[in-house]
Parts: sequence; C-alpha cells; structure tokens
Amino acid sequence: MDWLFLIPGFGRLALLAINVAALAWVAWHHWLRHLHHYDPVRTALQVERRHPELQSLLVSFVQFRHGAPAAAAVSPSLLRALRQQTIEYTQPIDFREIVSYRELKRIFVLSACVVVFFAAISVNWSEHLRVLALRMLNPEATVGYPTRTRITAITGDITVQQGKKATIEVQAAGLLPREGILYVRPEGGAWERVSFPQVEGGRYAYEFHEVFQSFAYRVRLGDDASPEHTVAVVPPPRIVETRVRLEYPKYTGTPAQTLDILNLEVPEGTRIRWELRCDRPLASAAMTRESAAATNMQLLNGGLLAVAEAVAAESFDYSFQWKEAQHGYEYKDEVRYFVQVIPDSAPQVEILRPLEDEKCTIRKTLTVAFQARDDYALAEAAIIYTVNDGEEKRFPLGPLKGRIVEREARWTIRESIPNLKENVDFITYQIEVADNHTGEGGAFKSRSQARRLYIVDVPTYLQYMAERRRKLVGDIRTMHTQETEAAEKVDELKTTRPE
Repeated sequence: MDWLFLIPGFGRLALLAINVAALAWVAWHHWLRHLHHYDPVRTALQVERRHPELQSLLVSFVQFRHGAPAAAAVSPSLLRALRQQTIEYTQPIDFREIVSYRELKRIFVLSACVVVFFAAISVNWSEHLRVLALRMLNPEATVGYPTRTRITAITGDITVQQGKKATIEVQAAGLLPREGILYVRPEGGAWERVSFPQVEGGRYAYEFHEVFQSFAYRVRLGDDASPEHTVAVVPPPRIVETRVRLEYPKYTGTPAQTLDILNLEVPEGTRIRWELRCDRPLASAAMTRESAAATNMQLLNGGLLAVAEAVAAESFDYSFQWKEAQHGYEYKDEVRYFVQVIPDSAPQVEILRPLEDEKCTIRKTLTVAFQARDDYALAEAAIIYTVNDGEEKRFPLGPLKGRIVEREARWTIRESIPNLKENVDFITYQIEVADNHTGEGGAFKSRSQARRLYIVDVPTYLQYMAERRRKLVGDIRTMHTQETEAAEKVDELKTTRPE
C-alpha cells in the first residue's frame, strides 16, 4: 500500500500502529488469554478427559494427595490403596498429550509463509523491502521506492513576487517519458492536472506567466512521483492605516485636521503630511508624481510606517512605490490618487453708490458705498485716485473683517488734493480691496469699476444739480403715470365679467 500511494509519515505511523495492534490481538486471542496459574485438579480433569477409563481416579488422588481432611471419616488404608492404584493406572500415560499445538502450528505456518514470501520477493526487490522497512520504522523518512524513472532534481519550495512568472523544473534520469503530469492545487482549491512536457535531455519544465495566488504542486514522471512542494506568492505591501494631516495656510483661518483618505482637496499653500502604516516592514518607499521626480519617504517603526511631506502649490496626482524588506521585491502601486489644489481667488469689489459720474465743487465730501467679498477673509480697503489721469494715489479706508463687507466711506477731497482747478480738473477714483493671503506675492488685490468727479465752479454746480432735479421729477412723473394706468387696467379686469 505504501509503495502504491506513498503514504505520508502520519499515515505510515497509523499503519504501523494498526499492525502492532493486530499482532497484539492475535497473541492475546490465541495464546495469552489461555494462560492460567497451575492447578493440579484442572490438569487431572484434562487428563481424565482424554482417558475416561480412569473414572475420576486421578482427580480423587489429587484431591487427597495431602491426606484426608480432619472432618472426613476416611480410612488411611483406603487412601494408601487409592494412591497405589492411581500410580499403577497412570504409569503408562504420557501427560504431555493434554497440550495442544494446533494453534501454534497455524501461527508457525502462517509466519513461515510470510517469511518465505518476503524472502522470495527480496531476490528481485531487495531495495524495495529496505525502503519499506525504513519508511515504516521512521515516519519522518522521505526516501522513495526505486523506480525506472528517477526524479533527480526539482525546483522545490519557492517564493515568487506577485504578478511575476514562476517556472517549475524537474531533472530526471532512467526511463524518460515524453511528458509527465504536473498537479497544481491553489489555496483553498482542488488538485488540477497540467501536462508537464520534456524540454531537453531529461529536463521537464512548465512556466506560469503571472502568478497572483500561492499554490501547492507535485510532479509525476513515469512511475516516479515527487513530494508536495509550494509556490508562495508575495503580494505587495498593503496600507492598513492612513493618516493625512493638513496644516492650512493662515489666510484661510482653518485649524489643522487629520483625515484617513488619500484623495484630497485643499487650499493653495496647505502643508500635507502622509503617514501610511503597512502590513509588513519596508526596505524603502517613495511617492511618485507624473511630472516630477519620485520623493523618498521616511521609514519609522522598523519600516512599518512611511512618512512624506509636501506643500500643495498646484494640483497633482500621485502614487506609491514599495520595496518590502523580507525578500527585496519592488512594487508600483497601480492606484493613482490626487491632490486638488484650490487657488486663493482675488477679492471682488463694486461701487454701489454713486451710480454714475458726477460734478462737484472743490469743497466736495464724497460718500462712496461699496461691497467687497473674498473666499476666505478681507484685509483692507483704499480709494485709488488720479487727477487728470495722472499719477495714482491712495486714500486708506482702514481694515476690513469677514468674507463679505458692505460699507460707506467718506472722503473730503480738498484735504487730499488742495490745489484743484475749477472747470479744468477731473478726478478718477476706484475702490481697491486686499485679502489676507500670505503666500508668495503677498495679498491679492482687486479694484472696482472707475467713477469720475468733474471739478466745477459753484454756478455750474448749481445748474448741474437743477438739471438732475428736473430729470428726477420727470422720472417720478413718468413712474406715477405708469402706475396710475396700471391700476386702472387692473380695476377694469376686476369689473369685467366673463361671458
């Protein structure tokens, strides 16, 4: 059985135990259970069973061999006569007749047949018997039985990087078949058969182009078979814990936070710190970008923790490269992550009042209403003005707070521009606001639409105001007329009944 199936060590040990138990049962059943302490009466009964002519003479002799009991009224002369008669009748009897050698003869004959059988097969298969004895007496023995085809070398247990090829090779001697059989069993699967072709000169090989799962294998060539071996596939390191700390720029006013995701959307200038814990120690790690050189990551905690830092100045996508420490295999992560950078937009500002260009005297105090907004926070505002499109000058309006500010500013013109000429000069002004951006280039600024003030004398100004008043009165009358007409039409609709 062991020659046919190459029973593994624990199976041979169990088989040996069964054989020993069978021999023990035979010894007990045919021998040990029949052993008893010597009993003269039992022996006498066995003799009289074979010689019934004694008619209990021997049994009586044995029972009274030490004399009659004190309570028994037996004549001493009668006892002497019993002994004398027993001796005379049993003298020609061979007491060994009661011993039966039948069971022993059967055991002897059976054992002799077994010995003769093994002696006969040992003439041609002595090596087989030697291997059988070695394998049965030593469960850890891996020696195989002699075969016509001999597997002299095999790839054995190997470790392969996931996604790479694995080649099973066998060198054989003796009677070489054209092809053998490769048995493969994936983890958790059943055995599968694959043709195992001969390459050249007794060398057989089979190549797995890409392996992604560990498997066991064994080879059969002719009448020889290899023991079971394994191909252990090493997968890439796996991220088991992700910590991404975001330190936002001061201009955002947002406190730092820690996330557990790798796809990020952050304001421009955010400092990012990646802390990635892997399921096995790393020899090296790097962060790769599509348009930049790879950045080596710092390894901590015995290579289990990979750390990298960067300041997000523009959007980018990235991935990781790993080199695991145990085997030195290198892996490139196929998953790409992204960092979407949200740039800090310039603030927006518009003048709410006045709605148009105006005329004024040199004593004008300008009141400007404006609204400003920013995506994070506003910092300050100022009036930017020129005289006759000349050099720009500033009139600060003070700090601003918040993301949306609506404010009125007052500007006494003659204090900033003392030498204005009537009916000659004109002032062009805008509202300029700045946010609190602190990055490269400083704060972002933007300006409103431009307005003009034409400097005129007092009579011209009064005429201008009168014209504006007449225009406003005309606009009011037009609006009143339109409103009256609309009200009359509504009344007509209310009083008209549908036919």
